[in-house]
Amino acid sequence: MSHQLQGPRAGLINKEWDNAFLDHLIADPLGLTEWQHMEYVDEAGSEGIELVDWLIARGAMDDQFGGEAPEMNHRFYHVPASNTAVGHLVLSNPVGKTTIADDEVGAAEPAESVLATEPAETAAVANA
Repeated sequence: MSHQLQGPRAGLINKEWDNAFLDHLIADPLGLTEWQHMEYVDEAGSEGIELVDWLIARGAMDDQFGGEAPEMNHRFYHVPASNTAVGHLVLSNPVGKTTIADDEVGAAEPAESVLATEPAETAAVANA
């Protein structure tokens, strides 16, 4: 989260901006792609640019590909006695609502049916 370890702004923590970022990361990640990188640096400090990595990871969630919005399992924000704000965010795709596209025909089938299929070798060992 926001932090700057050196220079005249060393010790910068921006709680309001950090929490707004978390709100957007949950509900409007596409909107975050419009935020300029210099805004991250200005508002979250030079090391705060690391939050772009959070946005990249968020892009892997199902809702970015037409699926349902993720469930928020855990959210935590704290400023310890250091120069770094700490944020935790655990999101998960809704269980049983994911689809996996069939690249050849463009059809989709429920992920649980694809994921539930065991490879023949695994089934043979499990049944031995």
